[in-house]
Amino acid sequence: MKIYKLKSNITDFCSFIEDYPDGQESVISRSVRCRWQPFSTGNRPVKLELRRNDLGRKNHQFDISGALSPFFVFSERAVKELGDILTPRGVILPVATESKKKRFFGYYPTNALKSCFNEIDSNYQEYPNGLMIEINILILDNITDDYLFSIEENISDVFVTEKFKKRVEDSGLLGFDFFSEVQTS
Repeated sequence: MKIYKLKSNITDFCSFIEDYPDGQESVISRSVRCRWQPFSTGNRPVKLELRRNDLGRKNHQFDISGALSPFFVFSERAVKELGDILTPRGVILPVATESKKKRFFGYYPTNALKSCFNEIDSNYQEYPNGLMIEINILILDNITDDYLFSIEENISDVFVTEKFKKRVEDSGLLGFDFFSEVQTS
């Protein structure tokens, strides 16, 4: 089974960054602090701004934004196509964008797997909330999810399988980047 980091293609597609006021904790910080446990945005959706792609273009022609990982932004179409995968493995949260034609939703995974991290062969640094891993090597025999997961030790990465990749490709969803295959042992 092949494993990939869940990422978005920022060269060809735009992405979202968060617009939050001074004194408010960013959604990235809240996500990391929650350590894969569900959280709520309360009555205020996460306010997002569109960021240009690497080619300097600015549009909403994408179905994923991973710039706020481990908090992801999916188009309404992506949520419809992948909802049966996403909702049992995480929470869908409200976001606010300036898009008039396309709706987007936040997504935060809550299904952290245990004993999947190869501590000996991986390269990482320890932080108070968990590990920041530069080179992930996962223990393939301990991966029990067929589509999407995080690992308990890692504070920021989300992983998907080749089954997830196939679903995305079969659905024609745009902006996903499956070039970061993760090593397994």
